[in-house]
Amino acid sequence: MSDEQPGSHFPAGKIFKIDRRSFDRRTFLRSTGLVAGVMAFGGVAAACGSDETPAATTTPGTTASSAGTTSASAATSASSASETSGATSASEATSAASGAGAGMTIGISLNGINAYSGYVAEGVMKALEGTEYEVIGVQSNFDSSTELGNIQNLLSQGINGLVVLPADSTTIAKAAQLCADQGVAVGNGLWPGESDADQYFTGVANLDSVEGGKLIGEYLKANAKPGKVIVVQGIVGQGFSEKIDEGLDASLDGSGFEIVVREQGFFGRDQATKIVETGLQANPDATAVVAYSASMSDGIASYLKAQSIDTITHISSDADDEMFTYFGTPYLAAARYYSAAETGLVCAEAVRAKLEGGTPTFDNPIFQAMITDADADSVVAEHPYRYAEFEGKVSF
Repeated sequence: MSDEQPGSHFPAGKIFKIDRRSFDRRTFLRSTGLVAGVMAFGGVAAACGSDETPAATTTPGTTASSAGTTSASAATSASSASETSGATSASEATSAASGAGAGMTIGISLNGINAYSGYVAEGVMKALEGTEYEVIGVQSNFDSSTELGNIQNLLSQGINGLVVLPADSTTIAKAAQLCADQGVAVGNGLWPGESDADQYFTGVANLDSVEGGKLIGEYLKANAKPGKVIVVQGIVGQGFSEKIDEGLDASLDGSGFEIVVREQGFFGRDQATKIVETGLQANPDATAVVAYSASMSDGIASYLKAQSIDTITHISSDADDEMFTYFGTPYLAAARYYSAAETGLVCAEAVRAKLEGGTPTFDNPIFQAMITDADADSVVAEHPYRYAEFEGKVSF
């Protein structure tokens, strides 16, 4: 690993090779998104360890020099390497977008800190690779009032563009209007569907969560024993969990599956585990558990394993590194897969297009499918859930 410490400047073109011979299948899968086996190491864990969330500024390909401070130069991280030379020069990496974004700042507003939100940020940084944009990151601890205040602060700092992973759809609609009033381009990484607020967004990641709920329901009907189902939602109010509920209820109607518990887990593993533990105490004959995020399923799968409960069909949604370690075990059967990184990438591309005088694409459909241990590798290869070479490039 690099001698560079978190918060220090990451030299352009400095790369590290991964010895794939030391990787098992799972480890290699979790590294999908790297190009030619090269990764620049960052410090997301250190940045996320505090409840304090000052804005931190960085340039794509660099780490922040300090919270709230704009980096002095636009260095680009080499995210690919030649098999023969072992490195790609910084000039080659930046040739396509040289000078793009100079003097402009893009904000990233996350709803909180977990693996998923980190992957969204990696997708944004992937879209900004080779440019000279400055980037400021904030997160709201899954609180809508904090979210609005964060974005107002970003506007006061003079951002030109913003990519949001919302905590609350109503709050983000208000924030997007404030941005539009100041000519700031906004990409919404968790679009709840058509609304009057669409006029304020430059581009959206269009994930059809009603269809996602139906996918989960159809999988249960084909692969699980009919009976009681425990559902762990994310955050009601985002316009995300409600859509999955709609599709799942429609699919399971009249099927012999009955949802007996439906509670918000707030994307936290501990809260999700408590919901399942309490739900199973009240309904020991439950046959299925559905969680609306991998971050919650990680805790649930760990609990099921610790309690040696192997009769539950457990379904997750999205993906993170830990989730894949439970595939192929009795503690996680399948996931409604889509890429968090892709949502950040398409939104940042729309914002870039607007700022650089192009034509942004408003509606950007996000791929989704049910995956199991049997086909996870091939699906993830086509649609990486993260770009690990950009881990820790923005502090939150």
